[in-house]
Amino acid sequence: MNMFAELKDINSALSKKFNLVINVFFIIMLNSFIFYPALGNAESTNITGIHIVGNQRIESQTILSISGLSIGERYSDTEINNALLRLNATKYFKLVKVNLDKKILTITVEENPTINSINFEGNFNLKDENLLELIATRERQTFSASKIEHDAEKIAKAYNISGRNVAQVTPKIINKSNNRIDLVFEINEGEISEIEKITFTGNRNFSDTRLRGVIATKQAGIFRRFIKSDTYIKDRLDYDLQLLRDFYINKGFINFNVISTSSKMTREKDAFLINYSIEEGQKYEFGNISILSKNDNIDLINLNKLNKIKRNSTYDPRKLKKLIEEIEISLSKDGTNFINVIPRLLPDNDKLDVNIEINLSQSNKLFVERIDVTGNSTTLDEVIRFKFDFVEGDAFDKRKVEKSIDRIRALGFFSNVGVTTREGSSSQKIIIDLNVEEKATGSLGIGAGYNSSDGSVLTFNISERNFLGKGQKVDLDISNSNVEKQMSLGLEDPTFLDRNLLAGISFGRKSSTPYSVPLKNDNTYFAPKIKFPLSMDSTLSLIYRYDEDLIKLSSPSVTVSPLVSADVGDEIKSAIVLSYNLNKANSLVRPTAGYNFEVKQEINGLGGDIKYLKTALDLKTYNTLFTDDIILASNLSSGIINGNDANVLNRFSLGGDELPGFRNYGIGPNDNGDPLGGKMFAAFNLEASFPIGVPEEYGVFGGIFIGAGSVWKLDNTSSGSNVIDDSAKVRSAAGVSLFWDTIIGPLRFNFSRPIQKEINDITENFRFTVDTRF
Repeated sequence: MNMFAELKDINSALSKKFNLVINVFFIIMLNSFIFYPALGNAESTNITGIHIVGNQRIESQTILSISGLSIGERYSDTEINNALLRLNATKYFKLVKVNLDKKILTITVEENPTINSINFEGNFNLKDENLLELIATRERQTFSASKIEHDAEKIAKAYNISGRNVAQVTPKIINKSNNRIDLVFEINEGEISEIEKITFTGNRNFSDTRLRGVIATKQAGIFRRFIKSDTYIKDRLDYDLQLLRDFYINKGFINFNVISTSSKMTREKDAFLINYSIEEGQKYEFGNISILSKNDNIDLINLNKLNKIKRNSTYDPRKLKKLIEEIEISLSKDGTNFINVIPRLLPDNDKLDVNIEINLSQSNKLFVERIDVTGNSTTLDEVIRFKFDFVEGDAFDKRKVEKSIDRIRALGFFSNVGVTTREGSSSQKIIIDLNVEEKATGSLGIGAGYNSSDGSVLTFNISERNFLGKGQKVDLDISNSNVEKQMSLGLEDPTFLDRNLLAGISFGRKSSTPYSVPLKNDNTYFAPKIKFPLSMDSTLSLIYRYDEDLIKLSSPSVTVSPLVSADVGDEIKSAIVLSYNLNKANSLVRPTAGYNFEVKQEINGLGGDIKYLKTALDLKTYNTLFTDDIILASNLSSGIINGNDANVLNRFSLGGDELPGFRNYGIGPNDNGDPLGGKMFAAFNLEASFPIGVPEEYGVFGGIFIGAGSVWKLDNTSSGSNVIDDSAKVRSAAGVSLFWDTIIGPLRFNFSRPIQKEINDITENFRFTVDTRF
């Protein structure tokens, strides 16, 4: 019993202790719930005063406003900390401290200094004003270390783009009074990183020389100080890859691939070696081309007639693009809108040809709601909008948009033209956003040149291609050579009366003494004109020309042919000149395919002293032989004069550039050494130009040429006791040319020998021309 009694006592004691613990825990928990709000109130403080210390430039009220704190409000520690963060975020302060003592909040700040001035040191190739445009930091701004560091990186990148890949930019701070600093960017520009050599690996069909002519990057040559394309710029290599792809694909190599591009510095660390590793793949030809549509309203028979691509000809996506454009134009003319023209390429790897299915499918109906133009601070809106061949409310046509953008770029007023589209006020309406970046359109030029016909030539030119932002051209030219002095002023408006009509006027004065002709002509002229397109490739121009000529002997002491002296005196010409031009050449600069045909008629006799009709034809063709390296060009020209009033200066002549191997006025009717010109002429020239093994970066290539022609027919063949031979005897010559594209201009050296000539002809075995502007 005693044992059970002890156990009972122990149990009773434990029970009392357990109850005590439970009661204490309950009391603590109860107090926690009861006094929790009081504890929360203890974490927030009623602010009775705010003191701001350390500010010099920034007003106390501004700091208080940024903090978001007010006297008389309760704030927790978290809210006060958020105010601290807001002040730090302004970047106005180096240091911000907050102290709460007896309900008084003290905000202590140390302000960042103000930038007093910004300067650049060591920049010789980029001007201060250009660098200031690059950076975000400005004078009188608050100092920001991160912003300045970012500016230094942007300056270094600008030097990298110009080929100075080791340029270093170091920001330097100079402390001034009143918490101000001067900021100096110390620049070590470094040397330009040139490209010493460009090589290709994997090219079987085209030589390194040919491919170097395709890409924009060039090797450093003898004019390395002046040519920027031989500078190593990493971003340009990406553009080169696209040029290589376009070149190969246009030649039928549809599986062309660039495996890698490597750039290594030379041992001297002063230049780069570039290598493009490529995989050409196989050359493909056009296979079968079919035009398909489920739309019964589309005339597939007529559309198939548009296809001029020959089967088994080299695949060229440009030809396919042209066919698609012609299909789209035909559909538009037929009133069939909202049709997608989508080509599907089906290469046959066994036959090495590409079959093409051109699918015509109905597209969503989209209309142009609005055209927004931005970025044109000088050029008037209507000048840009005139190049669109559609207006708001018309059906949206992607091809028309692309063509319009090409025409805007062709204006030459903008360094960049960008276009985007977005949905308009409904899903069937679209807004076209056009953004342009304008560039300088005025120029001042002083030039010098030399050629075998005119001798040395000096020129001065002032022009503005976008006068008052209206797209009008103003041009003043002054030139002086051994045989001609001229001053002219011209005005042109390409959108006269808000139409696709060029209208212009030119007037000037010219004094000329052609070589071989013993006459001097002082001419004053006035010539208004209009010009308009007849199609995408052809134009028609109409010029009225009024001339007052004072013709006299170049030297009163010389004895000249009676047929020449008969032309001495005053003469007024009043003429209309009609000119039709059809240009199917693939380039305006150096065409390699296509042709250019022009016919011109000069109708004299609308008033004035003389009457005659002068007609001239000119046809130039371009093609390539074997590879694109050899360009074959031909020129066929002829002319006839009807009427008896044309003097020796108005009649046709041949020689010089028109018939190499002979001097200007060097062939045709002649009276004892005095050239008389002729009323008829015909000439044919054939020329081939090609590389001669000299590295492409030197800009030297060769050529061969052969030409034949004749000038004949006079009104009067009797000159005293002499009888003039005005028969159509053919003269011919052949020779070689050396072309050199230099920093001072394009040079051409012609070495020729006559094949067939007459006794009184004036030959020219060497001809040299250069034309430069600076």
